[in-house]
Amino acid sequence: MPTELGYYTLSVKDLDRAAAFYGPLFGWEFTREHETYLHVTNSTLPMGLNAGGPSSQPNLYYKVDDLDAAIARVHELGGTTDEPYESKSGRGCACTDDQGTVISLWQPAPGL
Repeated sequence: MPTELGYYTLSVKDLDRAAAFYGPLFGWEFTREHETYLHVTNSTLPMGLNAGGPSSQPNLYYKVDDLDAAIARVHELGGTTDEPYESKSGRGCACTDDQGTVISLWQPAPGL
C-alpha cells in the first residue's frame, strides 16, 4: 500500500487563542498533550495545533508502519533526518529529501 498523509498540525502563535478560533469555526475539540500542543480529538484524520509560531502552511506527517525502516530508506535515497521523537500519538521524524524539501514521517502509537 502506498504511504498516505496520516497526521498534520497547524503552527500557531498562541494555543489558547487558536483553540478559541478554530474550535468554534470547525467544531474541533481539543486535549492538551503538553504546553506546546493541542490534539484535535473529534476528527477523522489525526491533527493538532502546535505552538511553533504562525506558518502559512500546515505541517504534514506521512504515515509509516515502521519509522526506523523509513528513516533508513531516507538515508539510502540520499536524504537526511533529524532525531526521531516520541509523543502520545506515536513516533515521528523530520526528514529532508535529496533536493532540500522537508517532510515528516509518523508511526502511530498502538490503537491509532
